Amino acid sequence: MKSLTTRLAVGVFAGVFVSTLASAETIRWARAGDSLTMDPHAQNEGPTHALAHQIYDSLLQRDMSGAIIPSLATEWAALPDNPNVWRFKLRKGVTYHDGAAFDSEDVVFSLNRAMADGSDMKELLSSVKEVRAVDSHTVDIETHGANPLLVNNLTNMFMMDKGWAEANDVMTPHDVAKGETNFATMNTNGTGAFKLVSRSIDEKTVLTANPNYWGKSIYPSQVTEIIYTPIQSSATRVAALLSGQVDIIQDVPVQDLGRVSSTAGLTVGTAAQNRVIFFGVDNADGPTADLRVRQAMKIGR
Repeated sequence: MKSLTTRLAVGVFAGVFVSTLASAETIRWARAGDSLTMDPHAQNEGPTHALAHQIYDSLLQRDMSGAIIPSLATEWAALPDNPNVWRFKLRKGVTYHDGAAFDSEDVVFSLNRAMADGSDMKELLSSVKEVRAVDSHTVDIETHGANPLLVNNLTNMFMMDKGWAEANDVMTPHDVAKGETNFATMNTNGTGAFKLVSRSIDEKTVLTANPNYWGKSIYPSQVTEIIYTPIQSSATRVAALLSGQVDIIQDVPVQDLGRVSSTAGLTVGTAAQNRVIFFGVDNADGPTADLRVRQAMKIGR
């Protein structure tokens, strides 16, 4: 159980969450919003990534300390003679949920797909000039210039099976903003720890454990099922936890932290967030149009 909650905390629970978990085969998980799509390259958005991290894998991931660690890539480094080229050695013996083998062609395809029109992920790869397969399990990523954030951005770039995408006509992501859909909107085929069983948008998504998951020895777990339920109302979400309807909730209201933390059987957990939160100030109208007010609001002064 520890391994799965650790994986969830790294890939999903950035911020504060509450859990009743001790040892469970089924995890009932709730947060405020639902995934906007099952297509791993269509939306750069929290709940969408949260589910995608259970189904798909990226080349790299983060551990609980925030350090970047191997996932589908086991080694990576900039080439000594060209710092604009990063070489990635891929994990061998990895298969997709349908049994197809993972290799460098999938990496080239997936990163190019993430940079295609309709992808909400392409901004994160704007520095990439070309992705090349060196051999079946080695890939070079060349950037237009030095980009120390490349490895960070790759932690949310999920790998898709090129053959599956070709067979199901999903070679490019659908544009959510335009209301487009495709086969990947509701169907998945990843290398991750869980497989999609069923999905009812804004109601429930059910995942089952992948028996052939490459990381079973690294992340041993007895969890066989995840049931994800979006509950928009904070009060309803907390009530569902307190009544035992769900095991984990995210987006915990600050005013409820004391109550839930003092409830027997509940554990409040926190995880660092790798982002910057800023406040936008309206300097055209209202009190904040006055420079003196904005100066008085300076944080840390």
